Amino acid sequence: MEKLISTDHNFSIDFKKLNLPVMIVLSIITLGAYIGVWFLRNRQSIQNSYYKTGIHFGLWRVFTVGSFIFLFIHFFGDLVLSDYGLANIESYEIIFNFFFIGFLYYSIFRLRESFEEEADVILNKYLLFFLHVFYIQYKMNQLQGSQTNVKG
Repeated sequence: MEKLISTDHNFSIDFKKLNLPVMIVLSIITLGAYIGVWFLRNRQSIQNSYYKTGIHFGLWRVFTVGSFIFLFIHFFGDLVLSDYGLANIESYEIIFNFFFIGFLYYSIFRLRESFEEEADVILNKYLLFFLHVFYIQYKMNQLQGSQTNVKG
């Protein structure tokens, strides 16, 4: 693993330190919808700390709400919809999920650019690809720990 080194002493990070196992469990329970919640929860930190992310949080709201709607339909749709209706909804869900994944990777790699420019954080592109928000949160937790040790 690479070591986090921040040479910019004026850089401050607002990310809340989160427990990674809890994030993983929430993502599994919500079938991935928690990823949108993570982006919306960290919106202020991303917008305030990093100057050129280009992440559109309006789209994250749409994707998060859409994910929870599809999650609700997945569990309770058979009570109201016929098999044909469920098959139609499932095809829309597949299309939605492809857009969700595309936007997720766009946002993650935009965050990577900003983190590497502002905080001198080196992010492994393969770990970022496979672990996306979990890897970002891990690095931010690690960076906060190193900043606390420097201050104390």
